[in-house]
Amino acid sequence: MTLAETSSPAPVAPRLTGTQFVVPLFCATALLAVPSGLFFLPVLDSGRAHLGLSTVLFGAGFLYTAGRLASLMWSGRAQWAALGFWIFTYSWVAVAGLTQDLARSNPLGVTFTLDEAQRQGLLVLLGIVAFDVAHRAAGARGGDVRSGAARFGVLLGRVVDPRRTLVLGWFAVVTGPLFVALLGGPSVLLSSRQAVFDELSQSGLYSSSTNATGGSLSTVANCLPFVALLVLGRLMADDRQVRARTSTWVLLVLLVGLNVVVNNPISNARYWAFAVILGLLYAWRGSARPLFRAAFVTAFALGALTVFPYLDAFRYDSATLAANPGAGTYDRPVDYILAKTDYGSITDIGIAVRFGDSQGPQWGRQILGAATFWVPRSLWTDKPDNTAFLLADEVGFANRNIDSPLWAEGYVDLGWAGAAALLAAAGAACRRLDDAFELTRAGPTAAVPLAAVLVPAVAAYEFILVRGSLLQAMAKIAVMLVLLVLVTTRPDGWREEG
Repeated sequence: MTLAETSSPAPVAPRLTGTQFVVPLFCATALLAVPSGLFFLPVLDSGRAHLGLSTVLFGAGFLYTAGRLASLMWSGRAQWAALGFWIFTYSWVAVAGLTQDLARSNPLGVTFTLDEAQRQGLLVLLGIVAFDVAHRAAGARGGDVRSGAARFGVLLGRVVDPRRTLVLGWFAVVTGPLFVALLGGPSVLLSSRQAVFDELSQSGLYSSSTNATGGSLSTVANCLPFVALLVLGRLMADDRQVRARTSTWVLLVLLVGLNVVVNNPISNARYWAFAVILGLLYAWRGSARPLFRAAFVTAFALGALTVFPYLDAFRYDSATLAANPGAGTYDRPVDYILAKTDYGSITDIGIAVRFGDSQGPQWGRQILGAATFWVPRSLWTDKPDNTAFLLADEVGFANRNIDSPLWAEGYVDLGWAGAAALLAAAGAACRRLDDAFELTRAGPTAAVPLAAVLVPAVAAYEFILVRGSLLQAMAKIAVMLVLLVLVTTRPDGWREEG
């Protein structure tokens, strides 16, 4: 069996006409108009706006990201990995960056010099151009998606094994009650993130010295049912025999219930809850329809600016909120952009520039630390700290749980070259993943390629990877990849082409 026989024929990207052209046009207009009305104009009308070269750079970044989102909406292909990067960059970097630059204000209260602000804007532009160029260069020659995806032989060469999938699903269901009990039970998991933290602290799984044990427990408890549901859902969509079994439907219902308990947005980080929902959405073939994709991209990108800040209502328990009655009260959407650390990613990029000036390059230590996240500090006493910690310490910010986007990760390690290289690597990887996923969309096949489930999972988790920090983000992506490989196998007679 060849690689081509394992996967379905590559679908032909349709030419968008009529409504399929007008709707993305309307959506693209909204991407420009809504931020202008809600964020940029209020700052300009306040009479306190600052204009300069940095404003031009951030404005260019805003137009660039909006343009790339528009072009992807008009595309006949569903490029979820690329869309994840551009949505994050548009909302959390470009729009937030231009707003904060105009107001000369940011959630961390850091005052940047004009030179720092200009280099911050230039670094953002460098990163998005590096990503875009690498993304285009990594495509198949002559637009032949099949030849481009062939270089990802393992993604199309491994296929989902029904027996392994069912074993993983039932294992998740059987062990689920144990994980739920260790995390505090359903009442805690449906209460708040603070309640889960308190429960793990009281049980000794979180301590003043390390949260590794509790973090590992939470990671497995989150990833196991998510991966099991994702793979089972795709397998049932493609395999009639699996779909015909009553026991499979029972397992599906149990996995849905388990995910509601352990992966809900009440007791989990919003980014992770989104990753679970988006992963299931991306795996659904209907999500690739142009009209749906345009509406989804627009709603998600703009919702990230207007709805996202309100979704942490369950982060703290009632006692904590009562002790801080003034916390989190903002009158306008622009107030969130300027004062809430949800939109601190662009600020952290600026802090990385300042860190580079004061500390110099780390020469790859931070990337090495992320790659070896699994090595305990008891064995590696001088293991690099989370990059976000370095940035928080640089400006004396008490809460070290801040972001460290890819721009900051690369710049802290190797300056401008490091940022460009890291974003270029991300662009090339996204293109390869999207090309491989394109070959799985033609319709039900005799076997479900690994790409059909791995790409949705990685693309959904991409928001966390791009946001950073990498060290903090590596555990979940590693567990998901291991589980996905475990439920797949190479069919008899398989050989890799290309």
